[in-house]
Amino acid sequence: MFEYMSLGALTKKFGAKEFPSPSKVWATLNKREKAIFDAQMLNKDSAVYKAVIAGRRAHHTLEHDDGSRDEFQEALLETYERDIGIDVDEVWAKEQGVISLKHKYRGKFDGVGMFRGEQTLWDYKKTNKIKTPSGLKKYLKQCSAYAIAHNEMYEESNIQKIAIFNIGGKTIEELSTRVFVYDLYPDAQKWLDDVEAYWSEVRSNATLPV
Repeated sequence: MFEYMSLGALTKKFGAKEFPSPSKVWATLNKREKAIFDAQMLNKDSAVYKAVIAGRRAHHTLEHDDGSRDEFQEALLETYERDIGIDVDEVWAKEQGVISLKHKYRGKFDGVGMFRGEQTLWDYKKTNKIKTPSGLKKYLKQCSAYAIAHNEMYEESNIQKIAIFNIGGKTIEELSTRVFVYDLYPDAQKWLDDVEAYWSEVRSNATLPV
């Protein structure tokens, strides 16, 4: 339906190397939390490091529909397909780039297509335990950013739903799922406020010409 491009190709095409990703916006506006996270990632025995690595493995499994790495990844993919994938009517693209020239940011979404009969952009989230709605703030803004950019890039796109596909559990026996679906607004405005705050900070820290 749409001609998707990798994030690298989009960045080169539009000369948008200075455009931030949602992660960079978050890091810039939340320096203390970012410093704590970076410190935890230096310790391979930390719970944060182990959770991030597990999440990356799960992303690879779901992105490529490939659970052949080990028994846990195979069970994870089977759980996803049984509980969540059954409601995905169409997959338009996975892990492709989007860019907003209007708001000056870029990023790479997990997936987009038709979910439960509606245009939806979604994010895979593998966690040790199923998330609660209060723990999704950061991810909702991220998905909103991608949905806004997708609608801007593609004239026929009218994404009004964003979804978090959460798979929880450390072992095969613990695996469970929960799907969080939200209207694009008002989280879209929260994201736009953040990206504006990012550019305001960048401008205020820029070196003035002599």
